[in-house]
Amino acid sequence: MFQDKVVIVTGAASGIGRQTAIEFARQSAKVVVADIDEKGGNDTVAQLKDDGHEAVFVTTDLTVEADCAHLVATAAETFGRLDILVNNAGIEVTTPLHELPEHEWDRLVDTNLKSMFLCSKHALRQMMPAAGGSIVNVCSVSGLVAWPGIAAYNATKGGVLMLTKSLATDYAQYNIRANCVCPSIIDTPMTDVSNGHDAAVKAEKAKLNPIGRLGTPEDVAHAILFLASDKSSFITGTALTVDGGYTAI
Repeated sequence: MFQDKVVIVTGAASGIGRQTAIEFARQSAKVVVADIDEKGGNDTVAQLKDDGHEAVFVTTDLTVEADCAHLVATAAETFGRLDILVNNAGIEVTTPLHELPEHEWDRLVDTNLKSMFLCSKHALRQMMPAAGGSIVNVCSVSGLVAWPGIAAYNATKGGVLMLTKSLATDYAQYNIRANCVCPSIIDTPMTDVSNGHDAAVKAEKAKLNPIGRLGTPEDVAHAILFLASDKSSFITGTALTVDGGYTAI
């Protein structure tokens, strides 16, 4: 499906990002793994190469423009082009808004929203001359509805949703599509941390999804690949929920 396509996946050291990188590679894409976590990023690339795929890891602080510019340049220099950008990296802060330190707000906005602006900015500069490309942003159901108690996180994901729509409308003239996926609670290392590694808490959260289970990284990765592929060539500016029915209630 992605033969000879070049894709950047941010936050690919673990969780949704790692699985997305794996799924793209299985479909013959050349994968650029980006993360600030060097060990996890290198482990992802080692796994891809062990399976016979083409991949490279770029250590990237996605909140720093020079790093994002270097990431995109490395993709183009290594593989000759850039076709797909998956903006996946993100963090969760669960502190109530009235107790949230300013520096934590800044860290959340920088990681969840600014990083997508910076990577998209430099990816667009590669895609526009080529007259084509696809950007898929990992948003959240928190970009569609207000998840209780995490106002700052909700705000960043709402920003991701509107950034996606703006990219779609502004760059359609260059045959560049932009979409986002909006997962609910997915069984990832970040979810384990937010649950305090408590299986009982995780089981209770699974009940919030009417389908009765947590999502898997594969569930989200498959949706990302669909939106990045030519099978969705008439889809842009959309938010695809991958939420087990959470937002249907």
